[in-house]
Amino acid sequence: MIMPSSADCVSIIFVTSGTRGDRLLFRYPIEFGESVKTLSKSTKKNPYAVKVAEDLLSSKNKVASCILKRGRLTGITDGTIESILGVKSNLCSQKFDIKIDDVRFLGFPMLLDDIPDKQTPTGKTAHKILSFNVAFVVKSSASSSVVDCFHNLAKQLSVALKHEEKRCQYLSSQAKIMTAVHDDVAALPEDSLELPYSLILKKSEFAKNLKVIYESLKCGVVHIYLNNWVEVNFILPHKIHYILLGEKACAVEPEAIRNCLDSVRPYHGMLLLEEETTLLETLPVDCNPALVRLIHVSKPVRNLQTLALEADLSLSQVFRLVCHLVYWGKATIIYPLCETNTYVLSPMANTLVSSQLVRDFEMQFEGTFLPTIMSEFSFPTQMQDTRNILNDQQQQDRKVQMVVWLLQHHLLMQLHTYISFVAPVSHRRLKTPEEMLRKLPVLDDKRDNSDECLNRFHRSHSLSDIASVNSDESMGPVANSSSMMSKSPSVEFTADISLFSEEVKAFLVQDSGLNNLTVEEQEAIMNVPATQNLEDIKLFAKLLPYFNGKHHLEEIMYYENMRRSQLLTLLEKFRDVLIMCSFQDPADTFYVRC
Repeated sequence: MIMPSSADCVSIIFVTSGTRGDRLLFRYPIEFGESVKTLSKSTKKNPYAVKVAEDLLSSKNKVASCILKRGRLTGITDGTIESILGVKSNLCSQKFDIKIDDVRFLGFPMLLDDIPDKQTPTGKTAHKILSFNVAFVVKSSASSSVVDCFHNLAKQLSVALKHEEKRCQYLSSQAKIMTAVHDDVAALPEDSLELPYSLILKKSEFAKNLKVIYESLKCGVVHIYLNNWVEVNFILPHKIHYILLGEKACAVEPEAIRNCLDSVRPYHGMLLLEEETTLLETLPVDCNPALVRLIHVSKPVRNLQTLALEADLSLSQVFRLVCHLVYWGKATIIYPLCETNTYVLSPMANTLVSSQLVRDFEMQFEGTFLPTIMSEFSFPTQMQDTRNILNDQQQQDRKVQMVVWLLQHHLLMQLHTYISFVAPVSHRRLKTPEEMLRKLPVLDDKRDNSDECLNRFHRSHSLSDIASVNSDESMGPVANSSSMMSKSPSVEFTADISLFSEEVKAFLVQDSGLNNLTVEEQEAIMNVPATQNLEDIKLFAKLLPYFNGKHHLEEIMYYENMRRSQLLTLLEKFRDVLIMCSFQDPADTFYVRC
């Protein structure tokens, strides 16, 4: 599968700056950068011609005309690249980003002035590298989140190179090999077709590492040991998730993945996308032992809070580890499996009967046809409705395993029910300003009574502000949401409550949470028969801050420690003032945000 070209790495370039000036020592791919140099060698030069320095600001310059041609870096000479990437000391140790026409040069130049000079056998100071820059060339259309990924990779490489230079002068020795090849090729006749970068690739270990990095970026994962010592482990998340999502996937921005991970809550679960043994084998030798424990106890029926207890880890540490696995494409966020989960076929699902997924599914579940199983979820379907109670336990477990397989391959998405409190439109239309004036308190000033009341009626009212429910390490299922919700200053309850019992009246008059609503909304609630029951109106007022379309049933059940049947019963009683809709949880929607 080919990633959209706007996120591809066009070239990788290594430039040094030292006592002998700036020098472009290596660039890869080789055929991308040497066409200009080969063309200049094949053409005879006039020895009496005046050499004119390149003007980067000139409109006739080749750099400004066309740098990229069919995805290849052309139209720019080595001398120009040396001038661009050979930065001064005040630009080192920070992100480097320069845009020229349709390409961007991204790097993290590093200064080596704190490394002592190396003496030659004759006592003279050898050539010293003052700074270096490993730059990646991408298209200018790359998004800011993709640019940040390449900056992070450049920084990781620069730090590793500086470490090895201090330890064993690795960078100096490799630069010496590359410089010697450049000098040897420069001494050859003009009609020679020897290419310096090809020879450098054969002699320099660092050049081979740069080639491996470039080729690995096509798959999104970079894992090498620089100088067989320092580990460089990096990932381009948009590449990994693009490959995982299948043939119908669209480009996934790294920023979208991070935003979804910010929505992870303790009631969520983690589903591994690989077998446990396979995933453990791919982990580094010195990986965090907590990650291994988390993988061992991971089950699709457990939420993150349960995983924290099983693995003997703090909830915040579990959050970081789970987000790490999701970012690296090793796991996905789900709601723990249960019979009441509602699933539907993903819009990104590959429905071709001849796809590779069909063959993989048949190998995993022999005698079962994938399109047949997918057809069961053409419409939103609860998991319990897909199981046949006449089947034995083994067949029912097999059906659960099929659903897990579909979730692992992003063929299904779970729908959650979100509730919004909205007063009925018909109720609002029946009320006239004159009718509403009768229910408003009488003002002391008789002259301004009518004007003030009309202004109060036509004034726009807004719902009370509700603080978002944030997951916390010390926060588990709680029975009272008063500490989690911010309330607006209480106001007098203005709806007519004369027909209710004394207990309900006392509850409505006090700060019940309904005082912040408008008169129209209060009257709409009072018209619901369940309001006459004290327990029902108390529970409704308690849950009202959740009824803003941002919290689904499972989240309310978790934070309020309620059963589903209890919550559904309340919603049924107050259905006249509630609107329910189903859509995905923000924590696992990054792969459908195109």
